[in-house]
Amino acid sequence: MMEENPLPSTTFFHLKQEKKEKIDAVLLEEFFSKHISQVKVSAIVEKSHISRGAFYKYFQNLEDAYDYAIADYSNQIHSAIFTFINRNKNDFFKGIEEYLAWCSQWSPEDDHWKMIHLCTQSNAWTKRDAIPDDSPMIRQWLELLEENRFTIHDTQEAVSFLYFIMAVVMDSLTDFISNEWTAKELIKDFRYKVQWIKYGIKEHNKEDNEKE
Repeated sequence: MMEENPLPSTTFFHLKQEKKEKIDAVLLEEFFSKHISQVKVSAIVEKSHISRGAFYKYFQNLEDAYDYAIADYSNQIHSAIFTFINRNKNDFFKGIEEYLAWCSQWSPEDDHWKMIHLCTQSNAWTKRDAIPDDSPMIRQWLELLEENRFTIHDTQEAVSFLYFIMAVVMDSLTDFISNEWTAKELIKDFRYKVQWIKYGIKEHNKEDNEKE
């Protein structure tokens, strides 16, 4: 959604869907349950029912598998956020708020919650790769900004705002997890951020307007 995944070999993407999904599920469980320094390739190949040689055909090393997984989770999260925003095209922040409320209902056993937890612990998802101006995602994003009458001057600024919004969402989820907030506390804190984005934090008066 946001960027191209760090690419394992094309062999990996040509696997039968069932086999690929099995490997993806094992990667999620291993990286979620252990720090990457404690994850073993031997455990991944055993649980995935693949050979060690096959693992290294798919990934350069364990870090490559981790980077692929984080980018994949990030893309799935971004896609889910877009789904909620699109349900509220004329109320951009309501869509995000509904996404956060949805996330707050997940339990630690759910895959989406595990993906969120891993992404909040990694900065890899913030890496910006070039996104073509004519990509469907950018066109959709620009339409959403226009519908909400946001003051965005060009595509570069729109992309920057996209990453900013995703950072706000991930920051809210990080606080939710680390502080063990309730859904109500999560939404209350997010609404503070929305107010700051919409109206700023400084009260404008006549003197300020004259200086500007």
